[in-house]
Amino acid sequence: MNYLAIDYGEHRVGTAFADSELRWAFPRRTIDQKKEDLMEALSSMVKSEKIDCFVVGMPYHPEGRADGKNVVVEAFIQELKKQFPGMPVETQDESYSSVQAMEKTSYLSKKKKQKSKGIIDCEAAAIILQNWLDGNK
Repeated sequence: MNYLAIDYGEHRVGTAFADSELRWAFPRRTIDQKKEDLMEALSSMVKSEKIDCFVVGMPYHPEGRADGKNVVVEAFIQELKKQFPGMPVETQDESYSSVQAMEKTSYLSKKKKQKSKGIIDCEAAAIILQNWLDGNK
């Protein structure tokens, strides 16, 4: 099975890839929604990478509240299910994935990070996917 992780943001969407044999997540690309259509970009990735399952980072509240960004991500998941009927969509807690991604990219200069903010988004998607893979052996 091939997995595509999505770290959804209203501006940028980070993606990562893994297959069920290697079980290691790799950052793919960041989709800038101001410059390209998200569903078209995902559709292209699904075809080229032969994706069988989506794993979407979910910003859960520690208290279990359903407000804020998790409502936006839930709406995105519904759109994803409509666009790709029959494709499984899993969720994974994305807590601290961006913080971990910033730590992983700490070797980059501040100027480089500002120039390519998408690096952190796709790294965060890889962390989300790796956490999901590790928890679903």
